[in-house]
Amino acid sequence: MSLAPDIAWTRHHREAGFTLVELLVAITLLGLLSMILMGSLRFGLQAWERGMIHSDHVGNGIPAQQFLRRVIEDAYPFFSANDPTRGRVDFAGSADSLSFLAPAPIALGGGGRSRLTLSVRRHDGRADLVVRAEPELGGGETSAPSRSRLIADADSVELAYFGKGRSDRAAVWHEQWTDQIALPQLVRVRVRFPPGDSRAWPDLVVPPRIAADVGCTYDPFSKHCRGR
Repeated sequence: MSLAPDIAWTRHHREAGFTLVELLVAITLLGLLSMILMGSLRFGLQAWERGMIHSDHVGNGIPAQQFLRRVIEDAYPFFSANDPTRGRVDFAGSADSLSFLAPAPIALGGGGRSRLTLSVRRHDGRADLVVRAEPELGGGETSAPSRSRLIADADSVELAYFGKGRSDRAAVWHEQWTDQIALPQLVRVRVRFPPGDSRAWPDLVVPPRIAADVGCTYDPFSKHCRGR
């Protein structure tokens, strides 16, 4: 009696399948890989969600910064010389307010040059930055002022101005810029948010673009603009 066929059948059977131990090891490894992949996927989703939330908070400040940059860059240096001995540019700034002339943005109705007023409104320990636009020339239905809130519930909002004032020997930062003969060289808008607030606001520093002395009436005797 020959055992060759039985040995060949047994060898073929072993090569065709898995043992129980091999199957258990494969299932265990598959389970471990699944756990690792699920953990990585969960971590990636959480990181993506946190990134989107941070991006949304940062993105909320981008339109406000773009708006402020545009209107401050376009500030119009209208010079008023009602007093011939002490004229001044139409630009009044303090740490929590700023008033000047500039072309009104479309978002605030457009319609030519307007008086823009930025003001810090405080409430419940928080600060809002509000902008108000009023047409320079009143009259008509479109002359009603418009108002919009640019920043809400900040911890603090501060305005500052860099330039050489009437009594300065060199340009420095000022908390006030009023009764001056020219626009400041730079305007800074600094915003701080409460602890835990993920919004970000890098200091916005804007140079007014119109440096020409649009109100100058040259006096050939003094070789200066009249009233300055």
